[in-house]
Amino acid sequence: MINNLTTIAFYNVENFYSKNLEEESFLPGNFSKWKDSRYDIKVDKIAFTIAKIGRLETNELPSIVGLCEVENETVLQDIIDNNYLKDGNYSTLLYESLDERKINVGLIYRKNHFEVIESSPIRIVFKDQYDVKSYTRDILYVKGKLFEESIHLFIVHLPSKIDKEINQLKRLNIFKSIRKKMNEILVEKKSDKIIIMGDFNDSPTNDDLREELDTRSKQEEINENELYNPMVGLQSYKRGSMIFKKQWMLFDQQLFSNGFFNADSNLEYIKTDIFDAEFLKNSGGKSSGLPFRTFVGGKYFGGYSDHFPVYTILKY
Repeated sequence: MINNLTTIAFYNVENFYSKNLEEESFLPGNFSKWKDSRYDIKVDKIAFTIAKIGRLETNELPSIVGLCEVENETVLQDIIDNNYLKDGNYSTLLYESLDERKINVGLIYRKNHFEVIESSPIRIVFKDQYDVKSYTRDILYVKGKLFEESIHLFIVHLPSKIDKEINQLKRLNIFKSIRKKMNEILVEKKSDKIIIMGDFNDSPTNDDLREELDTRSKQEEINENELYNPMVGLQSYKRGSMIFKKQWMLFDQQLFSNGFFNADSNLEYIKTDIFDAEFLKNSGGKSSGLPFRTFVGGKYFGGYSDHFPVYTILKY
């Protein structure tokens, strides 16, 4: 590694279902054409992308990668067994949720860099006025040691804001659940390092995110209970992690607790960025420069994902 630098990344891999789908009714139109060859191509493309994230800065494979829109552990295992990642000595972590689309959040990590001490899904059950239950993706909570330094990870995939009223309540509940767990961690040790990363399905300046998780856009502004959100400074009309209503948005985010900015920290925050390499983009035509997707409106395009990964470089 270059100057002891390491990469922590997050990637929404767009409807990454396994080969052995038993139930297909929840899939996008034409997704039943998910043939083995298409699955294998996607595994190859996602593994290749992960292998490139942060490579320029560290000359190494990422230490930790959070993922969302993966069906199960089989998908994660196929990704880490791929030739592009097999030298990383990766392991996987995923709990299957009760999500209606059967997609989950998960984690891959290099065993010689990161040791998992404890992990659990944080499941939130919602009830409507008629007491009917509904579910979304679980939050994946992981406590571990990254190069012998204790860290806490939350991997999230929040409900979309399309069904505004219903999902707004769900989103608030999820933020409150994360905040509650964070408070428990920080009460025990104020300098603990926490990373919350995922697809928030909203921008970094969203009021709910800022108010419920106490995020700030400048490192020097955060106190011991607040989180630094570097995505605020990255967001612009020219650049983002995905396209929403023909505009660049930065729904994929990584947030950091004050513990990373203490003088005595053995994990030093260096930078956060969007991994929007040219090979991940469409070339030519109206959609030039936009994410090269696997499917668009049910039509197979054979690309990577509708999202770009985001990543952070830490010094240890």
